Amino acid sequence: MANTKHGGNSTCKVSLLYIGNTSCQNIEAIIDVSEISENYTTISDKYDGTLEYNNTVYFSFEFDISSSCKKGWYNVPLKINYIKDGKYLQEEFNLILTINGRPDINVTTNSNKITRGYVNNIKFTIFNKGDGLARNIVVRIQTQDVYLTIINRNEYEKDFLEPKENWTISFDIFAQLNVRDGSGVTLNIAYEDQRNNQYTMTLSFGFKVEDIDRPRMELNVSELKIHPGIINNITLSISNIGNDAYNLTIKINPATNQLTLMGNNSFFISKLLRDEKIIIPLSLYLEPKTYGSLPLHIDMSYYDERNSQYQDSLNIGLMSEEEPRPIIKVSTESNELTPNSANKIVIILTNIGEKEAKHISTNLASQSPQIAIVVGDGWDYKEELKPNESWKIEKNVFIQPNVYGAIPLYLNINFEDDLNNKYSYTTTIGFELKGTSSISISNVIYIPSPVFPGDKVVKASCVIVNNGNYTAQDISITLGSIENIIKPSYIGSDRIKIPFLPVGGSINVYFLIDIDENAKPGYYEIPITITTRNENYSTTLPLSISEKAELSIEKIYFDREVFPGTRNAKLIIEINNLGNVTAKNVRISVISPYISGSTSSLLGDIPSGSKKVVMMEVDIDNKANPGEQKLDIEITWTQDERMLSKTIISSINISEKSISEIILPITIAIIILIIVTIIFRKKIISILKS
Repeated sequence: MANTKHGGNSTCKVSLLYIGNTSCQNIEAIIDVSEISENYTTISDKYDGTLEYNNTVYFSFEFDISSSCKKGWYNVPLKINYIKDGKYLQEEFNLILTINGRPDINVTTNSNKITRGYVNNIKFTIFNKGDGLARNIVVRIQTQDVYLTIINRNEYEKDFLEPKENWTISFDIFAQLNVRDGSGVTLNIAYEDQRNNQYTMTLSFGFKVEDIDRPRMELNVSELKIHPGIINNITLSISNIGNDAYNLTIKINPATNQLTLMGNNSFFISKLLRDEKIIIPLSLYLEPKTYGSLPLHIDMSYYDERNSQYQDSLNIGLMSEEEPRPIIKVSTESNELTPNSANKIVIILTNIGEKEAKHISTNLASQSPQIAIVVGDGWDYKEELKPNESWKIEKNVFIQPNVYGAIPLYLNINFEDDLNNKYSYTTTIGFELKGTSSISISNVIYIPSPVFPGDKVVKASCVIVNNGNYTAQDISITLGSIENIIKPSYIGSDRIKIPFLPVGGSINVYFLIDIDENAKPGYYEIPITITTRNENYSTTLPLSISEKAELSIEKIYFDREVFPGTRNAKLIIEINNLGNVTAKNVRISVISPYISGSTSSLLGDIPSGSKKVVMMEVDIDNKANPGEQKLDIEITWTQDERMLSKTIISSINISEKSISEIILPITIAIIILIIVTIIFRKKIISILKS
């Protein structure tokens, strides 16, 4: 025990318990306080008497505490010198002296589960996690549930608890059978520090409640079906699938007055061990004309090896054999219907019962006319239907368009048995809708129109229609080609994908195609492949190619020999229409970097097999090279309200100039220059004279 403080002298008292087997004398205690005292190094105290086994002696040491001591507690060496059996002996200990520290109590437990119906041992560990000595510790334990009982004492005390020291409390607690999860105990803890400051704390600990393996009974009967008007002999078997059971009491009571238990209804078994089974014979009388479920009520009471009582209350359902009656089963010859059409269905009513059915009437109806309509009267009647006899009813049902999947039809049935008991029920008949889609092309428009040989990127606009009776899904349309006639304008321009097209639905699609320049006019059928999720189709796309006027340049020449720099030369072009159709509003244009002037001319209409001559007055560029020069002759015309064009490459000859033609202009230029110079000179002289 230590009681120390800063400033002045402090007193340290040590209690020494002697546990030797013979007595000892002249005990001297020496402590080394050099680490915590400014004025002392060691201090001693003596006891000159004799100590016997289990005697206690107290030593007191007084010393000052250095102001440099900052820690909560210190280890101080303690030496004990004594004489035993004439020999000088020595023992060494460590004292923990609290200086600045304070105690801090923490509680843990290794027990978070208890067993229902048992005495459970619980351990709590009291731990001083502070840096000061805890003194006069008192722990009081209280239960939080009336179904928990602490065995023996519930209060524990300890003189002191050094820093980092543990103290384990162990006690027994009884958990009754009615205890529930979450029940627990409360710990009230009180303690002091070295300066007699008081500390209290309250902690709660809950437990998980577990069940022990108790006796468990399993019941079975030899026969669940009993018959009216007779005594039914059955056996009741009781099996113990749990722990051993003792003093088993069984009481059996029918839950209805129509069922009577013959003989004793109470049974006693002194012991039924684990996995053992007992057989109890029962005689049950059932009143005549009693049918349906008949419960048998069984109460059981028994004890386990700890004399804990258990009670079970069970019902076993017995079934009285039903009285024979007519039973009508409904079926159909086919369960498939087609949308957007009237379907003939055959309903079959079969009497699978043991009695005759009389006055049978049926009524077939659809829940929604937007889905299906029964054509005509849905009511039918038959006087009787004997056991195992069938009756076929034929009806027409129209299924609306755009109905998919499955639909229900409702058949109401009314009939009687031979005792005039009436039966009525409505059954649902499910039908699967199966149809076929049919994809067709209802309209085709070509842009531009009409189509001529040589047309590029012609847009073939189509209307795709589903004129089948079922939805088309995953539609893929691929346009074929005709060799030397048509081909796709580019990759992918010949195919279309449509994910979904309902019955009667339509969608506009288009393809892009090129017409071969040499394609002959006429009517063509372009092959088309159509595939859906369930069907494949092959059809054609109609195409008419119109004849195009065939304009050609027969002749092209100048009216005279031309040279670089020639002016006002006459360019004569002869154009001929070799086709079978008239070219209207024909215009011809000459395109060349060396020819300028009147290079474009409107010729008007050129009928089939006729020709026209056009004369253009043009100039030849001085930079034109002598020899053959290429010309682009562009011809445009209208045909069937379409503007068409054609470019023809031709050539003309430009002659090289002679020497005389070169010198003559130079001579003329020199003469003109001399004349201008003389005139200019005379004007200057005249001005100077004036």
